[in-house]
Amino acid sequence: MEKFKGWDSIDSSDVSREETDAAWIAVQKKIERPARVRRFGWFAVAAAVAVALISPVAAYVWVSRQEVNVPLMCQTSTSRGEVREVILPDGTKAVLNAETVLVYPEKFGAERSVFLSGEASFDVTSDEAHPFYVKTSDVTVKVHGTRFNVNAYFDSPSVRATLYRGVITAYPSDNEERAVTLAPNQYFDYERQNGAITTAPTNALEAVAWENGDLCFRSVPIRSVAKTIERRFDVTIDLTTDRYNSAVITANFIHGETLDDLMDALCMIVPGMRYTREENRIYLK
Repeated sequence: MEKFKGWDSIDSSDVSREETDAAWIAVQKKIERPARVRRFGWFAVAAAVAVALISPVAAYVWVSRQEVNVPLMCQTSTSRGEVREVILPDGTKAVLNAETVLVYPEKFGAERSVFLSGEASFDVTSDEAHPFYVKTSDVTVKVHGTRFNVNAYFDSPSVRATLYRGVITAYPSDNEERAVTLAPNQYFDYERQNGAITTAPTNALEAVAWENGDLCFRSVPIRSVAKTIERRFDVTIDLTTDRYNSAVITANFIHGETLDDLMDALCMIVPGMRYTREENRIYLK
């Protein structure tokens, strides 16, 4: 896909992380439910991003440079408790986890780029002449024909790319010089607050277990576990105490456990923790 004109001219240096995250939330709230593939031009994507993230003057300059004949864009999204498979124009398969937005062109050009907020796994059709990129608000993943997972929820403290098969290169979107090339069963983790990068071995099967409705946690803070459960089961979890802020969870739920089964298990893992449930709201005490 040819990079749309004006992107590099956007001046967002005075935009805080909080404003950026708020913009993502605003875009997600506008998504129709149940979600369906929506088509629009680069102009529409540009307008939404420009209005949300840059100054009015910069937005005007950028929009004024757009051409009429621009690629038609598609947007697919999922709601809580929903997983959806999408076949991209080049045959690449993308599986979207709950509360995810994926934007991609109706037809790829010289460069194959998609834009992700949330979590998705990709099985990319190899094409050396046309590189494939997954772009998030903080991290870009360059793909060399492979299967991998990207977790980039707007409310997560980090962005993680995990490689299952093939080769990927990941780097902060504003600094390609920090690119790291991964081998299978490795992950790349980018801390949003301080820009730190971590790479380490992992079991890539656990990273894509959510495709089958399973949940795998490996030394995950309790609050992040709660967020994952919220998305998976379409519930709200309230931690009514700070006693468990330092608790981390290592557990695999791969046998079709119900929500109550999962909550019972968590209370066994974390000493002293208990929960009550009122319809779709859970209170951890």
